[in-house]
Amino acid sequence: MTMLAADILLSIAPGVAIPNNLVVPYYSDDHKLRISLVRIDDSLYAFDDLCTCAPQACPLSGGQLTGKTVMCQCHGSRFDIPTGAVIDGPAIRPLNVYEAREVGGDIQIRMGASTIAWDSRR
Repeated sequence: MTMLAADILLSIAPGVAIPNNLVVPYYSDDHKLRISLVRIDDSLYAFDDLCTCAPQACPLSGGQLTGKTVMCQCHGSRFDIPTGAVIDGPAIRPLNVYEAREVGGDIQIRMGASTIAWDSRR
Protein backbone atom coordinates (compact mmCIF):
# COMPACT_ATOMS: atom_id res chain seq x y z
CA MET A 1 0.00 0.00 0.00
CA THR A 2 1.28 3.48 -0.85
CA MET A 3 1.33 5.87 2.09
CA LEU A 4 0.60 9.57 1.73
CA ALA A 5 3.14 12.06 3.02
CA ALA A 6 2.22 12.96 6.61
CA ASP A 7 2.70 16.69 6.09
CA ILE A 8 -0.15 16.97 3.55
CA LEU A 9 -2.77 14.82 5.28
CA LEU A 10 -5.70 16.11 7.26
CA SER A 11 -7.33 13.72 9.75
CA ILE A 12 -10.97 14.65 9.73
CA ALA A 13 -13.16 11.97 11.29
CA PRO A 14 -13.19 8.48 12.76
CA GLY A 15 -14.07 5.87 10.13
CA VAL A 16 -17.17 4.79 12.04
CA ALA A 17 -18.59 8.32 11.55
CA ILE A 18 -18.94 7.70 7.80
CA PRO A 19 -21.48 4.91 7.17
CA ASN A 20 -22.24 3.58 3.69
CA ASN A 21 -24.39 5.75 1.41
CA LEU A 22 -24.64 8.82 3.65
CA VAL A 23 -23.02 12.18 2.81
CA VAL A 24 -21.42 13.67 5.92
CA PRO A 25 -20.19 17.29 6.05
CA TYR A 26 -16.93 18.39 7.66
CA TYR A 27 -15.56 21.91 8.19
CA SER A 28 -11.82 22.51 8.48
CA ASP A 29 -11.21 25.61 10.59
CA ASP A 30 -7.52 25.53 9.68
CA HIS A 31 -8.17 25.53 5.94
CA LYS A 32 -11.55 27.36 5.95
CA LEU A 33 -12.94 24.58 3.81
CA ARG A 34 -16.24 22.65 3.80
CA ILE A 35 -15.86 19.06 2.66
CA SER A 36 -18.39 16.27 2.14
CA LEU A 37 -17.41 12.67 2.87
CA VAL A 38 -19.24 9.61 1.62
CA ARG A 39 -18.55 5.88 1.66
CA ILE A 40 -19.99 4.01 -1.33
CA ASP A 41 -19.37 0.27 -1.70
CA ASP A 42 -16.53 0.49 0.85
CA SER A 43 -14.76 3.26 -1.09
CA LEU A 44 -14.30 6.69 0.49
CA TYR A 45 -14.84 9.93 -1.42
CA ALA A 46 -14.24 13.53 -0.36
CA PHE A 47 -15.38 16.58 -2.32
CA ASP A 48 -16.29 20.24 -1.80
CA ASP A 49 -19.50 20.46 0.21
CA LEU A 50 -20.68 23.67 -1.43
CA CYS A 51 -22.34 23.44 -4.84
CA THR A 52 -20.84 25.56 -7.62
CA CYS A 53 -24.22 26.41 -9.17
CA ALA A 54 -25.01 29.82 -7.69
CA PRO A 55 -23.48 32.85 -6.00
CA GLN A 56 -25.05 31.62 -2.75
CA ALA A 57 -23.93 28.00 -2.72
CA CYS A 58 -25.92 25.24 -1.07
CA PRO A 59 -24.36 22.38 0.93
CA LEU A 60 -24.26 19.16 -1.06
CA SER A 61 -24.26 17.20 2.19
CA GLY A 62 -27.99 18.01 2.31
CA GLY A 63 -28.53 16.93 -1.29
CA GLN A 64 -29.77 13.68 -2.78
CA LEU A 65 -27.29 10.82 -3.15
CA THR A 66 -28.01 8.38 -5.98
CA GLY A 67 -25.33 5.81 -6.69
CA LYS A 68 -22.16 7.85 -7.22
CA THR A 69 -23.91 11.14 -7.94
CA VAL A 70 -25.08 13.89 -5.64
CA MET A 71 -27.76 16.46 -6.49
CA CYS A 72 -27.84 20.01 -5.13
CA GLN A 73 -30.96 20.49 -3.02
CA CYS A 74 -31.33 24.14 -4.07
CA HIS A 75 -30.85 24.22 -7.84
CA GLY A 76 -30.83 20.60 -9.01
CA SER A 77 -27.26 20.44 -10.34
CA ARG A 78 -25.89 16.89 -10.30
CA PHE A 79 -22.23 15.96 -9.84
CA ASP A 80 -20.21 12.78 -10.34
CA ILE A 81 -18.71 12.07 -6.91
CA PRO A 82 -15.49 10.29 -7.96
CA THR A 83 -14.46 13.02 -10.44
CA GLY A 84 -16.42 16.10 -9.34
CA ALA A 85 -17.67 16.56 -12.93
CA VAL A 86 -20.98 18.32 -13.58
CA ILE A 87 -23.55 15.86 -14.93
CA ASP A 88 -26.49 18.31 -15.12
CA GLY A 89 -26.53 22.09 -14.58
CA PRO A 90 -27.15 24.86 -13.91
CA ALA A 91 -23.65 24.42 -12.41
CA ILE A 92 -20.87 24.71 -14.99
CA ARG A 93 -17.81 24.33 -12.72
CA PRO A 94 -16.83 20.90 -11.34
CA LEU A 95 -16.29 20.20 -7.66
CA ASN A 96 -12.81 19.81 -6.19
CA VAL A 97 -12.29 16.22 -5.11
CA TYR A 98 -9.75 14.99 -2.58
CA GLU A 99 -8.07 11.65 -2.05
CA ALA A 100 -9.62 10.00 1.02
CA ARG A 101 -8.52 6.92 2.92
CA GLU A 102 -8.99 5.25 6.26
CA VAL A 103 -5.77 4.88 8.24
CA GLY A 104 -5.74 3.41 11.74
CA GLY A 105 -9.49 3.86 12.07
CA ASP A 106 -9.41 7.56 11.06
CA ILE A 107 -10.46 9.16 7.79
CA GLN A 108 -7.70 11.24 6.24
CA ILE A 109 -7.78 13.39 3.14
CA ARG A 110 -5.00 14.87 1.08
CA MET A 111 -5.58 18.60 0.70
CA GLY A 112 -5.38 19.92 -2.83
CA ALA A 113 -5.45 16.51 -4.52
CA SER A 114 -7.89 15.90 -7.33
CA THR A 115 -7.86 12.15 -7.52
CA ILE A 116 -10.27 9.29 -7.60
CA ALA A 117 -11.18 7.90 -4.18
CA TRP A 118 -8.97 5.32 -2.57
CA ASP A 119 -10.65 1.91 -2.42
CA SER A 120 -10.30 0.44 1.08
CA ARG A 121 -10.54 -3.11 -0.36
CA ARG A 122 -7.10 -2.81 -2.07
